[in-house]
Amino acid sequence: MNVNEETRAAVVEAQWLDTRRTWADRLERLGPEVWRLGTLAVLEEAHEDPILRQLYPYTSHCHVHFSSTTRFPYEVAVPFVIPLPDGRFRVMRKDPAGQVGEVDTAGEAVALVVGHVPPRLRLAATGLPMDG
Repeated sequence: MNVNEETRAAVVEAQWLDTRRTWADRLERLGPEVWRLGTLAVLEEAHEDPILRQLYPYTSHCHVHFSSTTRFPYEVAVPFVIPLPDGRFRVMRKDPAGQVGEVDTAGEAVALVVGHVPPRLRLAATGLPMDG
């Protein structure tokens, strides 16, 4: 791993730590709503996967996304996960007809995301999509 890759890996890992810590703090402050629990569960499961751990995680409206860039506008090459109010999870692609599936556990949701990872996906690049 060269210095640039080490720097990118450090930025990505710091985001994983910060995002997971933020959601754990929200649970403590605001209470264990099902969707909050689901968001944290997806983040924890996804961090355990070596492929997804290379990507930059971010959340929006409790949805868990994975970017191949570290700055907005994010470049999203894999599906994202929506924790549902009933405790299940919906996995979606960006395109309009994008539902990949609905599953019962965060682990199953992460497996669906990993199953749709494009070939040659690499460590998230710092900067904007056109910088990468």
